[in-house]
Amino acid sequence: MRIPADWDNPSPGNHRLCEKFEYGSFESRGKLLYRLFRPVSDEKVPLVVYLHGADAFGNDNEMQLEMHDIGTMFVREDWQEKHPCYVLAPQVKGSGHWAGPSSGDRVCALIAELLADYPDIDADRVYIYGYSAGGIGALKIIKDHPGVFSAAIPICAATDNEDTDALLSTPMWLFHAADDGIVRVSYGNEGLFASTLGSRDLYDKLKDKAAEIRYTEYPEGYMKEHYGINPHCTWVPVSENLEAAEWLFRH
Repeated sequence: MRIPADWDNPSPGNHRLCEKFEYGSFESRGKLLYRLFRPVSDEKVPLVVYLHGADAFGNDNEMQLEMHDIGTMFVREDWQEKHPCYVLAPQVKGSGHWAGPSSGDRVCALIAELLADYPDIDADRVYIYGYSAGGIGALKIIKDHPGVFSAAIPICAATDNEDTDALLSTPMWLFHAADDGIVRVSYGNEGLFASTLGSRDLYDKLKDKAAEIRYTEYPEGYMKEHYGINPHCTWVPVSENLEAAEWLFRH
């Protein structure tokens, strides 16, 4: 992915949070590289699954955490003191994509192995979130594996118009910027993307029948005015949004 000049950068202390993650590799009809944060706790705790965007596709098992603060938000000391949790951050290859069926199957197979290996993970509190390609992947994985995740936060995501009823039972909070030019907030219903739903489209389609769905749309110009960055980078305000994090962990 060619990174725009107005892309965001991680904060100076993000590398120290990245160092708290172990390195791992999982085999399930192909290799899946991942990083895992293990908390200090004597009780059952949640597992948070984080899916990176296309800007971190690769094979180094580092870029998924180093590109932005969003991947390390749940390992910050203040959060772990209040809500200890595991955090899983897999990395998809440059030739792959989270929305492909093999990637989703592999992620869920890894989750099952972690549940078996770490009995202190609460199987009823497995969460997923991701941005851009990772948000698209999160929606696809929920569609293909209903019942695995207790709640989700798809950020600047989109999905196709098929099987959307499979999303109804998973509480979701969608985030998107109105002027996002990379993944559009709405695709309408005509032309090449007639079957594609942006976050606004998906919310409008599901809001009256979903178990729980929320939607935050940042107005045009918001990302530039408040952060000086590309409107696609909605993961930046989400990484600072304690209300959304608390919402996720209530499920």
